[in-house]
Amino acid sequence: MNAKSALPSLFTMSSLFCGFLSMYYAVNGRFLGAALLIVIAGLLDACDGKIARYFHTSSTFGVQFDSIVDVCSFGVAPALLMLYYLDSLLVILWLPFAVCFLFLLCGALRLARFNALLKGFEKDNFSGLPIPTAAATLAAYILFTERVWQSNTHEPLIAIGLCVMLSFLMVSTIEYSTFPRLSIETKRDRICLIGLLGVMVLMVFFTYEVFFPLALAISLSGMLRWLYCIATDREVADVKD
Repeated sequence: MNAKSALPSLFTMSSLFCGFLSMYYAVNGRFLGAALLIVIAGLLDACDGKIARYFHTSSTFGVQFDSIVDVCSFGVAPALLMLYYLDSLLVILWLPFAVCFLFLLCGALRLARFNALLKGFEKDNFSGLPIPTAAATLAAYILFTERVWQSNTHEPLIAIGLCVMLSFLMVSTIEYSTFPRLSIETKRDRICLIGLLGVMVLMVFFTYEVFFPLALAISLSGMLRWLYCIATDREVADVKD
């Protein structure tokens, strides 16, 4: 294995390390650090596939390894984090466990379906909400409640509803678009690029305030587009064009 082939796996292993460290932080009640580690794991996960495609080193092994790591970093880690987070807020002990296990189960099913249907390394869209996005939304919620909301109760029922909603979005067949292509060729590409740069600026200066609304909007985008297509009797492909 040469350096180019090993580089994507190095990012994947780093994502696994962040997920494992996040679990350690969650068990010890360091919820803010645990949530941030899940976000970092997501950034690393977003890089490995792009690096593999750039160097033309994509492989079936890389796909399988990435999926196993995703179960740990974006399934077990956020489920454990939310379990300990909710366990300190609710008296009904079985409810946090049931909801968090549902998130883990749906995430694992989502990844298994992805692997079973995979036909190539290039993807135009996803069937169901990707598990890293769902995990980032849960992490963003904890960051938001800890740094912005600053509620004494943290509204655990909202957290439970969020877990359940993300779980079903992951196993749904609703289509989610991949990350937009960065280009300035067309007017639409330029508008998307300007919008992305604007979001990045907001994330730099108002990270905790913007992150959760943005993550939630991305998580709901597929469902909202699907509802729009039903309401207007249009095909999803027509909306994308």
